[in-house]
Amino acid sequence: MKSMICSMLTLMILTVGGTHVFAAPEKAPKKTAEERFAKLDANGDKKLSEDEFVGKKTGEAKDKAGKRFGKLDKDGDKSLSFEEFNVTPKK
Repeated sequence: MKSMICSMLTLMILTVGGTHVFAAPEKAPKKTAEERFAKLDANGDKKLSEDEFVGKKTGEAKDKAGKRFGKLDKDGDKSLSFEEFNVTPKK
């Protein structure tokens, strides 16, 4: 009888109180382009240098970021304005 009660209580706890264990974790709100730009702009000059844009990436990721920087820098001034940074990637 005790084991039956324990089993029922366990089942109740899992179905009622334990559902949060199986729920998907809440995602952090997606940052805006302005927030991402400001976070990368280490010196606060409202422009991103290549070093700021690439950040701490290494290896292949660093190479890709460097190439992307070159493509985004439309005016060739070796920095990205917010307008240059905030473009929708082509698919």
